[in-house]
Parts: sequence; C-alpha cells; structure tokens
Amino acid sequence: QIIDMMILVINVLKGIQTQTAECLVIGEITTRKLIVVLNKVDLLPPEEREERVAAVEKGIRATLRGTKFSACAIVSCAACVGGEKV
Repeated sequence: QIIDMMILVINVLKGIQTQTAECLVIGEITTRKLIVVLNKVDLLPPEEREERVAAVEKGIRATLRGTKFSACAIVSCAACVGGEKV
C-alpha cells in the first residue's frame, strides 16, 4: 500500500474530466480508500444547487460503479462559506 487515502476533488461545474479518470486509475493501484469532494458548490445558483449536486453525484456513482470505490463518501464544499464573496 503506497497511499493511505485519496481525496479526489472535482469541480461541481465541470464534473468528471479526463484527468479525473486518470486519477481514479492511479487510486485503484495505490490505495483502498477514497473520498470525493465536490468543490465550488457556492458558484451554483442557490435554487438549483441541491438538484445539480445530486446530478453530479449520480454521474460520479455511475463512474465509480465498476471500481473498488463504489461505496466511497461524496461530500460537497465551498471556499466561500454561504456563497459570500470576500
């Protein structure tokens, strides 16, 4: 085991990109644990946020279905608490 855990940060506005898939391949080789972090949720319109995050999570779950990370945690975060810009 090379790595204890992998944290995969995904921009919620872009979803899974080519480099995301490449990181998943590396993760399959190097670790047993993964947490997916959906970043930039504060940039989603508040009235659409819940629905769009759920749609991205669904796509990620579909991608992870064939991996050992199929049951990993997916969490959302924002650099600007409450969506407030500083």
